[in-house]
Amino acid sequence: MKVLNMGAGVQTTAMLLEFWEDYDLVIMADTGDEQEETYYYVEKYLKPFCESKGLEWVTVRETKYGSLMKHCLERKILPIPSRRWCTDEHKVKPILRELRRRGATKKNPITSCIGISIDEAHRANFNTSVQYQKLEYPLVDKKISRKQCAEIILKHGFPMPSKSGCDFCMFFSKNHFRELAKKNPERFDKIVAMEKNSYSYGKYYLKGKYPLDMITNNTSLEDFNEYEDSCDSGHCMN
Repeated sequence: MKVLNMGAGVQTTAMLLEFWEDYDLVIMADTGDEQEETYYYVEKYLKPFCESKGLEWVTVRETKYGSLMKHCLERKILPIPSRRWCTDEHKVKPILRELRRRGATKKNPITSCIGISIDEAHRANFNTSVQYQKLEYPLVDKKISRKQCAEIILKHGFPMPSKSGCDFCMFFSKNHFRELAKKNPERFDKIVAMEKNSYSYGKYYLKGKYPLDMITNNTSLEDFNEYEDSCDSGHCMN
């Protein structure tokens, strides 16, 4: 069995549209805190496309807390770039659990296709300690760039998806949080409250040096770019 690990960003959307016949299943790990635009895109475009092709779609979640924000609030913690526990607990493990449920074994591993493009090939990890899962990177193998992924999406007549990832991801830019504060202040306030609830408040913040309410209210922090990158695993922001 070969599955597409769906992030609902540019890369995995292009993989689905262009190579859907290669997959037996599409799996999306939902943190419970994806961006509004991502949920809309999934329901409006990706799921209907899969249904039209007879391709199964399954959404999985972390089972103890149910959402990443709830996990952070109850444990009084925040995602941190050095450990990436959020990706492991809310993306990787729910997918692995689903693979085992579907019969993945050491003798019969299931292949997971990850949406990392050729221009980000350094993020690909071909060594996995999980013996019942085999990782493949079709965009790297086919030498397809992120720009070409965007061209594939437009070729199929689909609108461009937003960058995927939970809406309080530490790798989003400061401008992402400023825009979120403007368009959805209630949601932004919940994220600020989650940050202040953390044991690390005063020492560490989602954007490193400064709390979110300072970043969004202080225009003098224009040069602050800490953590504006992508998660290495390929399970987020693809």
